[in-house]
Amino acid sequence: MRKNNLNIKILLVLMLTVNTLSAQIIQFSQYYAAPLFLAPSYAGVCNGSRISANYRNQWPEVGAFNTYAVAYDQNMYKINSGLGAMVLRDDAGEGHLALTVVDLCYSWWTNINRDWIVRPGIGLKYNTRSIDFWALTWGDQIDEKGNIRQNSIEHSRQPNTTKPFLDMEVSAIAYSEKYWGGISVDHLLRPKASLYDDDTYHEDMKVSMFGGAKIYVGGPTTRTSRGRKNKEDMQNVSFALLYEYSKLSDQLSLGAYWNKNPFTLGAWIRGIPVAVREESYGNLDAIVLLLGYKIYDLHIGYSYDFSIGELLSSTGGSHEISLSYEFAPRVKSKKRHGVISCPKL
Repeated sequence: MRKNNLNIKILLVLMLTVNTLSAQIIQFSQYYAAPLFLAPSYAGVCNGSRISANYRNQWPEVGAFNTYAVAYDQNMYKINSGLGAMVLRDDAGEGHLALTVVDLCYSWWTNINRDWIVRPGIGLKYNTRSIDFWALTWGDQIDEKGNIRQNSIEHSRQPNTTKPFLDMEVSAIAYSEKYWGGISVDHLLRPKASLYDDDTYHEDMKVSMFGGAKIYVGGPTTRTSRGRKNKEDMQNVSFALLYEYSKLSDQLSLGAYWNKNPFTLGAWIRGIPVAVREESYGNLDAIVLLLGYKIYDLHIGYSYDFSIGELLSSTGGSHEISLSYEFAPRVKSKKRHGVISCPKL
């Protein structure tokens, strides 16, 4: 009975999402494993080229809430630039409310001094929101006993089945050998994304701020052919944060990663309220645990979100898998573009 009540609550939230024409919030716990989703400045932040894939299954005990992403990016060191492309698909409620995003990213970098590099970026997006309207169950169709009636008043005001719209995102990151930080502003065009013919609703801009520091522990396990320390093989601990702000909510994630090649372990907490506002849903959301493994140039990550609060024992948490493979460049660049010291997962 408790699970049925929770299913009804989630269903009502989904119906409210459609009625108020607001977009579902998409997130990845392994946000550094989805670099183009985090910020377009990460396009080309690799030694040569990179392919990445992400899958998130949220709240499996409640219903089907799945997010998929595939991306490719290329370091064009000869012109101090990076290019990338990402395709993302988000299905909420067994695919009844979906969003498909095609994102083209460009970044450019320059040394601001001997230690620091700055990298602005821009992303142009083509989005399509869609819905299987007749597959939805509305609140006035559910009686006191939980039975489903056939008709709803909502059937008299059907939305469009698809809604395409353009959007844009800009970002900038600055990084050194041990520290990094950045900001990304999404929905700059504030597009009309309503499935109804309503010109009053626009996507709210979202601001993401992130950063961290890496601390090396002990000595290297191997040395390069020139006898210098290979820091990728050194044991290290990274501390990271991500703060996301929009009109109706804000959320902070704090965590740490321990890495000793080929293993990575991570743990962080998401949902610490930063600014208490009446319209915000700011409260503790989840504790996330991560296990990563590296096979040559292939990074594999699995994480699990332990829901906190009333949803602790009813949602089944969230599962997330990430894959990333980097192709080494044919010609070594003499420029110091640097790979950001942030975690790979």
